[in-house]
Amino acid sequence: MRIALLHPFSWPEVRRGGERYAHDLAWWLTSQGHDVDFVTVGATDTTEYAAGSRIVKLAPRPTSMADRRGLTGLDGFGRTVLPWLSSHRYDVVHSLATSATVAAVKAKQRVVYSVIGHPGPLRKKIRRPDRKLLDRACHAANVVTALSASAASETTAMTGVPARVVQPGVRLDVFSPNLRARRGRPELLFAADVEDRRKRLSVMLDAMPMVLKSVPQARLVIAGPGVLPDDVDPAVRAAMDTPGVGTFADVSERFRRAHVTVLPSVDEAFGLVLVESLACGTPVVGARSGGLPEIVVPAVGNLAEPDDAASLAVAIIETVALAENPATPAVCATHAARWSWDVVGPQHLDAYDAAIA
Repeated sequence: MRIALLHPFSWPEVRRGGERYAHDLAWWLTSQGHDVDFVTVGATDTTEYAAGSRIVKLAPRPTSMADRRGLTGLDGFGRTVLPWLSSHRYDVVHSLATSATVAAVKAKQRVVYSVIGHPGPLRKKIRRPDRKLLDRACHAANVVTALSASAASETTAMTGVPARVVQPGVRLDVFSPNLRARRGRPELLFAADVEDRRKRLSVMLDAMPMVLKSVPQARLVIAGPGVLPDDVDPAVRAAMDTPGVGTFADVSERFRRAHVTVLPSVDEAFGLVLVESLACGTPVVGARSGGLPEIVVPAVGNLAEPDDAASLAVAIIETVALAENPATPAVCATHAARWSWDVVGPQHLDAYDAAIA
């Protein structure tokens, strides 16, 4: 099958869940013998190859003042990819961006549109141009997918278009487990963008004094991009390590070393870092919001109430104890296997077949 993947940002230049998802999907499709073009944005028009996929980087196309009015920078991606999609034929185009979805339909391609965000209860705050573009993309695509049942439900509630659940996968060859029970000084890993308010680092920081009362040796490891706020509690800062994003090898090793990975996000569409942590044998804590409850079950972690530091502290303390159980790492790794690419990859092919039919 000849497939185009469309996403305005590419891994590793941008290291977030959506970019990792697109990168690993291209890897899996290529490994299955499919012909994949990953079409993204670059400083100039260039073509390169990685892991068997062709990476097509297109320089942003200029927009008129009228086009710019009311639009975000992301919306221009559709204008950028339209000439390419009009001159190259694919069996299916898989778009991870709203404007690119509309462009692909305009180019008379068969389109799967993955809504990689979570409209959620906050959908009323989405700007009107963005809502209109999302609605247009969902109605134009042949198949609409979302990253969790929660995101699918909210997408349908907003647009009236049914969305099927097709989730990202985890590379078990990269995120291999540490099957030893966690011992020694507990490391609490926060591996998300500290400047993204949705990730709720603020709630994590508010929970830490309560965690330290119960687990005084705990260390909070901040391993995401961004700059920490200046007003961090001195006691919390003294119990904090900030190694930064690190290398690719660092990412999986940090998961394997941690006692617990914490992601207190609100309206998270999926939560790939939690699945990667579980694959490494490390239990997790998430918020009872968005797609996180579809990942976190009692055998592998705990859920906290959204934006509730006390609830988060309790969940972390209980999960530190869970990490010390010798059976926990293997249970976590087994649970993560349901998101292996061997499992979720064929679900993507099913969506492509539905778009082509």
